[in-house]
Amino acid sequence: MNNKLQALLITQLSKHGSVKLLLPDGIVLEIGVNQLGQDGQLVNVEDYCWVMASREDRITVLDSYNCGVRFADNKNTVVYEDTIINHEGETVRHLDVV
Repeated sequence: MNNKLQALLITQLSKHGSVKLLLPDGIVLEIGVNQLGQDGQLVNVEDYCWVMASREDRITVLDSYNCGVRFADNKNTVVYEDTIINHEGETVRHLDVV
């Protein structure tokens, strides 16, 4: 089943450049293989991908070059950053926005 879903997704991305899925609890998942070209138009790019997950005013973005988090500027928002050692013994940075 996963192979069929992956093949269908890759076909859709190749044809249309991106796909947008509405998941349970109002989470929107967008996946794309396109970027703005020099002429300002979206063009599919070989060996590039981006993923965006959003819910209300919170967005997480991951692409081939960056990892980002966007959220509403609210005085009650707490941003917690830490450095931890993962289960493989590697040092990784950890960020939570609550």
